[in-house]
Amino acid sequence: GGSPETSGPVFFGVGRFAEKKAPYLTVLAFSKVVKVLPDARLIMVGDGPLLGPCKRLAASLGVGSTTEFLGVQGHSRVSELMRNARAFVQHSLEADDGDCEGTPVAVIEAQMTGLPVISTRHAGIPDVVVDEDTGFIVDEGDADGMSARMLQLAHDPELAGKMGRAARQRAEAHYNLDRHLNQLAEMIDA
Repeated sequence: GGSPETSGPVFFGVGRFAEKKAPYLTVLAFSKVVKVLPDARLIMVGDGPLLGPCKRLAASLGVGSTTEFLGVQGHSRVSELMRNARAFVQHSLEADDGDCEGTPVAVIEAQMTGLPVISTRHAGIPDVVVDEDTGFIVDEGDADGMSARMLQLAHDPELAGKMGRAARQRAEAHYNLDRHLNQLAEMIDA
């Protein structure tokens, strides 16, 4: 699992670079973190139509050198990156075309890894992330609120560790059963 309290101030996100994930708002929030904490890092995995614009935004905000866009990565690499992060970040919002997040799979996986999650009050996310317990929830579009929460976890590794442990316990309690039931159903159907 992850050990957010011993990891550096590294923020990690994974997902399609599409509007409903608003990766540009994560980049914007992170740029405000770097002004206070120059050694902070943002690592984003995934591909999509907004990848190019996000790279250009990072450069124009002066965080091109502290932001890494790794493109599509295999699951083992994603797991490794999660284990070495302080927190998982995802700024989901309702896209202009009404496209919404379903079950936030990456958020659940981050919690399973023992990472606190900073995300938005969107679709199923507040059911998964308990605000101020397993992570932080901000309003859709609130980049300032997101950066404040990122800074809070950057400055307080012990809090990140505590939230990460709570996240893992909650994820294990809520999501293992579903997986076992699915495996059982597959065996029965086989």
